Amino acid sequence: MTPSAARRAVPADKTARRTRPPATAVLAVLLTAFLTALPVAFPGAAARADGREGPGAAGHRTAGGIGTAGGIGAEAAGGRAAGTAGGRAPKRAKAIVSLTFDDGDATHPAVARMLERHGMRGTFYVNTGTVGHERKLTRRGLAAIARAGHEIGGHTLTHLRLPDLTVAEQRAQICDDRRKLVSWGYRPVTLAYPFGSVDARAEAAARRCGYDAARDVGGLREFSCPACPAAESLPPRDRHAIRTAGSAGPDTPLRRLKQQVFDAEKIGGVLPLVFHRVCEDCGDYSVSPKLLEDFLGWLATRKSHGTVVRPLGEAVGARYRPLPPSAAR
Repeated sequence: MTPSAARRAVPADKTARRTRPPATAVLAVLLTAFLTALPVAFPGAAARADGREGPGAAGHRTAGGIGTAGGIGAEAAGGRAAGTAGGRAPKRAKAIVSLTFDDGDATHPAVARMLERHGMRGTFYVNTGTVGHERKLTRRGLAAIARAGHEIGGHTLTHLRLPDLTVAEQRAQICDDRRKLVSWGYRPVTLAYPFGSVDARAEAAARRCGYDAARDVGGLREFSCPACPAAESLPPRDRHAIRTAGSAGPDTPLRRLKQQVFDAEKIGGVLPLVFHRVCEDCGDYSVSPKLLEDFLGWLATRKSHGTVVRPLGEAVGARYRPLPPSAAR
């Protein structure tokens, strides 16, 4: 640079010094630049700094917290909706297990208490025509089960195989049974077909008698049907022929019950399990109290995996419907 050019440059430098911003403004500019670059160097830092999701959050969501276009996951949104500081929304249930007990057996009040110790409620299917008979529930025992919050469902008057009956006989078995339960103060919303034996006429009778859902036996995955689904869909494929695992019996191992739950957790839905008597060496349709106790203890641990236990009517969203006048015999 020539001396003359240098002299011309001096005034410009002096002007720059006179108009230079204060030191605090310089620091503010530098701080802004630092904060702008911070999320790039440390993804998620912006979320920690201002309480919002960082730029990379939406790409790292899993089921239960799916990222939205705004980068805020459903899990985080649910926590704010619940009014909790930093809280998490409950995980969606992977599977719903419904523990159902057929035939109104005298062992069922003890079974209900066993469920209650584990914080569970079940569904108890009753043949009103046999209540009070030998080895059957009494009215008092049935009332105690219902008071504890368990579901009471219909199982026909006297446990006959429905496809062997005429249409009129089917309606009498199903409707009169439900009518009696209602007269006793219950609100039955689901029916269990005796023996899991059902045809189109019996399904029609269940609807006609006001049941919002009905349970079959079988149709879900077992050793004999490896290609069957592991759980009933929600909503069920057929509300009046809800599929189940096969009935548990004396030869049912604990590992089979566990595996059925594991399989249901993989696809979601409802897994109705069918039990009858719960006693030691008391028939083909019985399981030991120890087996049931061990299973319930293990099943309680699956809650942390998103699996819950609910009565069948609640699991499928069944609603109470008054007995239609046309259902009379």
